[in-house]
Amino acid sequence: MVIRTTLGEVPVSVSVTDRAITVSRNDALVVAWDPGGRLYSVVDGDRTYRRGLNGRVLVKWRENGARQRRWASDTEAAAIVDRAAALAGELLKKRPAAPAQDVVAALERVARFDSRAAADDAIRFGQIYQPIGILPPDQYLALVLQATEGCSFRSCTFCEFYREPYRVRNAEQFAEHITRVRDYLGDSIRLRDGAIFLGSANALAVPMFGLVPIFDLLVQQLAGRPVYAFLDGFTGLLKSAADYRALGRRGLRRVYIGLESGHDALLAFVRKPSTCQQAVETVQAIKSGGVNVGVIVMVGLGGDLFARAHVTDTAEAINAMHLGAGDLLYFSELVDLPGSPYLRAAGDAGIRTLDAGERLAQRRAIESRLALPSPAPQLATYDVREFVY
Repeated sequence: MVIRTTLGEVPVSVSVTDRAITVSRNDALVVAWDPGGRLYSVVDGDRTYRRGLNGRVLVKWRENGARQRRWASDTEAAAIVDRAAALAGELLKKRPAAPAQDVVAALERVARFDSRAAADDAIRFGQIYQPIGILPPDQYLALVLQATEGCSFRSCTFCEFYREPYRVRNAEQFAEHITRVRDYLGDSIRLRDGAIFLGSANALAVPMFGLVPIFDLLVQQLAGRPVYAFLDGFTGLLKSAADYRALGRRGLRRVYIGLESGHDALLAFVRKPSTCQQAVETVQAIKSGGVNVGVIVMVGLGGDLFARAHVTDTAEAINAMHLGAGDLLYFSELVDLPGSPYLRAAGDAGIRTLDAGERLAQRRAIESRLALPSPAPQLATYDVREFVY
């Protein structure tokens, strides 16, 4: 349902759909809440604000042709939420006529989501979820369910996403987690686009005797939702093509593998506990089981020291995976985190960080060496700095 009105002399439209409540003021300010009334997005001129369920707000804009981003301070984030709620409150004063009572109810819902309500909601989120470190870009709107927490090895020097201890939920604990998540989200679950992302870092590393009951619960309680998950190359070899086929029958649609590089010396340098061949064989097993993959390559990893071998060996590894339609190949630019183990090791080794132009050239060099079939997998950018949940 859409209604059009004015605030002062400024035209305003209010849209209420199954997935969102949106207010647009003269197209210069567009505010969106999920169906449960939680603020999700604000576009204000050249600035975009994305709010996560954890209460953090990412600010994005373009400057001199380059994309910029930063996290809003707590004070700024609270002001953004309050401004959105106040806009809904202003519109409520106009009280649309009886045919628009659904719109009135939606505006009442979002007007209550001020900074105090948002802070309380973020606390509740933290009581149900362990931190959600990262998702693939095509899964940002998936329903995350944490069959595991943390990462089973946490050794990669470039990764700061998983700091909590590794834990596997059994079927009973996972069933309780599903119930708590659904109770927490309420109507907000409708924003999540029908997919399930099974967290956290490598949930599919759980042995089949523990994983099958988890998938069976998903079939019973959330039937029809496709399932996606991360997996590492070396743990993926503990399952056969038949295992992946069995999971595929229970909804598994794509598995994301962090190849990072096809150069084993570079993988060892960043303490990635897998080899290129292990990742290739894992991808082959998954695809033989009828499940698609998303392969992630890091651009700029290893700086100038490893640059040449990183390009040639990574392209060779991808070609050996025989990616095709339904698969994804992500290029994720290395993010230099000050004080990270990776930067310390690179400094000790005298490695020079590649600049933006060199990283782009490295991605193009890898792409130029690919021998992809037709239809080919989709190639895309994976910017970890863009993630909000």
